[in-house]
Amino acid sequence: MSLNNPDRRPWGTARGARITTMSAWAIVAVTALVTAFLWVQMLQRGETSSPAAIVFFNVSVFSGIGALFIDLWLAQRRGDPGDAAGLPRLPGAWFTGAGIGTVLAAVLGGGRDVVVPLLWGLLMLIVGAVVFFSPVMLERYRERRARRHAGVRAEGVHTKAVVTRVTVFYREHIRHQRVTMRFTDQNGDQRWFTQTAAAGSSTIEEGQSLSLHYDRANPSRKRSLVVDWPTY
Repeated sequence: MSLNNPDRRPWGTARGARITTMSAWAIVAVTALVTAFLWVQMLQRGETSSPAAIVFFNVSVFSGIGALFIDLWLAQRRGDPGDAAGLPRLPGAWFTGAGIGTVLAAVLGGGRDVVVPLLWGLLMLIVGAVVFFSPVMLERYRERRARRHAGVRAEGVHTKAVVTRVTVFYREHIRHQRVTMRFTDQNGDQRWFTQTAAAGSSTIEEGQSLSLHYDRANPSRKRSLVVDWPTY
């Protein structure tokens, strides 16, 4: 008999994995911050090399590689849907730290050449932060889209749309179908729209009828058009 509650283990394991992963990204960001700070100050002094900057640059590279392996190893324990779910955080953490270090070095170093490194540091900081939080933003976007589609299915109008054109294209060697459809709304107006079929959909042909749900108050709103893509 165990004194530990088995229902708490998955949550505790995932929480510990997230803390470990975030600590690894923090190390990457800090080493990038110090590297950028030393490098900008070295350039402002007109020096051609700085042993400390080179050392921290190498440390940041190896800490980034280590954080990458940690992220891949702990992805399943964190409960992420795929092994690569946290990969964007590696460059995001590095550029965020480098941006902060560049801004600090530019502000503390002063001089006439402060504008360029300051703007460059701000750009790296913004881009790094966006990339770092991109998995979270993508997940929030998918959740909002799923709720919106569920609302349209429950309260919207159900009708049939006729396929008028199908364009097949490949993205990363994966087959996709861009489908143009026509439907008649509740006011008798014909409307056309184009969507890319969901991954895993069966072959769609011109003239085929597909089940469609749309917002009763705004039939032309493309974001609220929900197609039941065939999967058989």
